[in-house]
This record gives sequence, C-alpha cells and structure tokens, in this order.
Amino acid sequence: MKTIRIWGLGLLGFAFAILFGRWSQSLFTVSELVHFSVNFPSEGRAQTMSCCDIGGAWQQVHDPEWNDYPAGGLLVYGEEGALVLDVGREGLLKRLLQPRFVSISSHWLRNVGTQPYRIRIEMDLCDLELEWETFERDWNPVSHTTTRYIEPGASYNMDWYFHIPPELFERSVVCEGELRIFDTDADKLLTDLPVKIVNSRAN
Repeated sequence: MKTIRIWGLGLLGFAFAILFGRWSQSLFTVSELVHFSVNFPSEGRAQTMSCCDIGGAWQQVHDPEWNDYPAGGLLVYGEEGALVLDVGREGLLKRLLQPRFVSISSHWLRNVGTQPYRIRIEMDLCDLELEWETFERDWNPVSHTTTRYIEPGASYNMDWYFHIPPELFERSVVCEGELRIFDTDADKLLTDLPVKIVNSRAN
C-alpha cells in the first residue's frame, strides 16, 4: 500500500510539473517574456541563402514551394511575419509584482543572407521609453548598431524592456509598432517586422 501511495504521489508530481510547464510556456510566449526570431534580409531585399544552407531546425519551417525567408515572428508557438504580445494574459504574480512591465527578447536576429552585415536596429513602439540590453560586446548603444559584421548563418542577441503607461494599458490595442533592421554600410532596410501589443482583458 505504501509503495502504491509513493508511486501515486510521484505520478501526481510529474503531471503537475508538465501542466505547470505548459502553463508557464503559454504565458512567456505571448505576454511575460516573449522570445521571437528575426531573419534578415527578407522579402527579396537582398540575396539569401537557400533554405537548407543554414541547417538545424531552420530547415523544418519551409515547404516545397518556399522561395524566401519570412521576416520572423514568434518561434514555434506563433505565426511568422509579425510579433503580437497580449499583456492581458499575464499571470497573477506578474500583475502583482511587475504591473505593466514588458520584456521581449530575440536571441535570433539571424543573417540569412549570402554576405556579412553590420546592422542598425530600430524599435518603434509608440514612443514608449525602451531599455535596450544585450550580452553582445560588439554593440554601440548610442547609434544602436553592431560594431562587427554578422556572418551568413550567424545571429545576434537583443532584449527590450519597457513600462506601459496606465492610460495605454487599458486599451484593447495598446500599440502598433515595428522593428526595423538596416544594413549600416549601405543604409538600406533589410527587414521590417510589425510589433503589436494588445490587451485581451481591456473593456
């Protein structure tokens, strides 16, 4: 009987861990700590590698009629081509401890082109005051440009943190902005990715 109880508690704990993990994942991917991908160049703005040159999981997102890399978007859990955050789906602890505080992150600012690029990044989020953070050493925080070339197939990291004012937070559509990546040397746009912040809890 004691063995059955132990096994039962073990299975219950295992099921709880899986459910808690899925719940946490659902929050992080849409509201609390959103990770997303950005491919540059996109939409035929410059020559790109074939879909199979990068390798790994990136080969799995293309169908037989693939002809170009999408700009990016939520990895795995969302649609490519746009980034949508729903602050109305924040968990209770988040609402209590960090109200209206948002963080978004891309460890995959990925060069899918055939040449190296130094890039300039613009994040337009309705004049919200943004804090930029990266673990990359080759970064100019004043001009928002990389100080090294990103080789084909390589990626770059960037995080953004910001607070949403109360008057904006109460709207169903908090902000419709855009992330833009430029070729620093040629001063040409390589990728633009719509960024939309919504609040599904707003009246």
